[in-house]
Amino acid sequence: MPRASVLIGLAVLLVMVLAAVTGWAARVRTRLASLRRSSTLRTLDADEHCALAALRALTGCVYDDRVKRLRGVFTGGACWNNFPVGDGLLGGVPVLVPRRAWPYLSEDNEAEVVLDKHVAVVVRLNGFSIAAARPDAATSRVCGERLETPEEVSMRRGPGLRPSPLVIAALALWAATGVPGLLAMPLLAIAGLAAWLGFPRRNGPATAQRVLRVRGRLRVYQRTAQTSRVWLLGNDRRVQLPEKWEHAAAFSRGRSMLLEVRTCDGWVLGAGTAWCLASDRQRCPPTGGFWQLAWLGLLLCVLVFGAAWMPLSQRLELGWPPASGWRAAALLALGWHAVLFVICMVRFHRRNEALDADIAQRPDPWH
Repeated sequence: MPRASVLIGLAVLLVMVLAAVTGWAARVRTRLASLRRSSTLRTLDADEHCALAALRALTGCVYDDRVKRLRGVFTGGACWNNFPVGDGLLGGVPVLVPRRAWPYLSEDNEAEVVLDKHVAVVVRLNGFSIAAARPDAATSRVCGERLETPEEVSMRRGPGLRPSPLVIAALALWAATGVPGLLAMPLLAIAGLAAWLGFPRRNGPATAQRVLRVRGRLRVYQRTAQTSRVWLLGNDRRVQLPEKWEHAAAFSRGRSMLLEVRTCDGWVLGAGTAWCLASDRQRCPPTGGFWQLAWLGLLLCVLVFGAAWMPLSQRLELGWPPASGWRAAALLALGWHAVLFVICMVRFHRRNEALDADIAQRPDPWH
């Protein structure tokens, strides 16, 4: 079969798939819009709103309090044993279904829902009521608050200007001056990427943010083994544990504990008497090995694209590396970052071993 026919067939198949997906998405939006315009049965009561706290925390849904009626067949559903919310299509409308309501699904369903921007949330289904379902944990309780320390502000905002990628950007521009025409475009793209990586991207304001001391039962949820863990404190507050703390057995036992939670992003900065993220970073700072690997990759790209236009005989000359200023500088930078990468990897392993040993000796965070 001619290659052109194969390419035309693949293109037609791709267009058909895209058209089918676009049509399905349009039908879903139309049904959701129609449901939004339908009459309101009632408003969400306080018990139902409280019972939906875990769903709000886990999914980030922001729904109104107007309850609508939705009827139809439930299709495409998925529910996980370790996650309190399932999803699917009810009457062609995307819905979130509490796991306790799953046994009530039938061939023909009648539900009462509240609407988020993109999905409907089931509060009643074929006799099931979310208000009658007992939550897995009590609501979290705020016991005090403070402001971030200077160390915590620095950790949140991230590093400042990175000089290494700016040097790489300058080398890429230097190499591009000797490359004719459109062959210089990859080098210009590398220069732009390196400059973008070099400039600081601060997270949040420079002023100290509020940190709440919150008491509640800490639970972990996970849809599948391939998805990341989700942590809830109580049944209403989503928090984010530091990576090293996530794997500590003490945080996975579903015990009640007092955590220091930053309000702007939910990060846990402290727990109990011996768990402090700022102290961990001070004793075992990040090594930056990933960034060294990125700089090595960019430098290799500069060398490859900078020499791609040259004749093969000129590339293989013994005197090629020092023959041009930018090549010599790029090779020196490549060697320097290769050495730094090795050093960073050694420090990374030592840091992990030291931090793991320290965490293993700490008292449980609920003491």
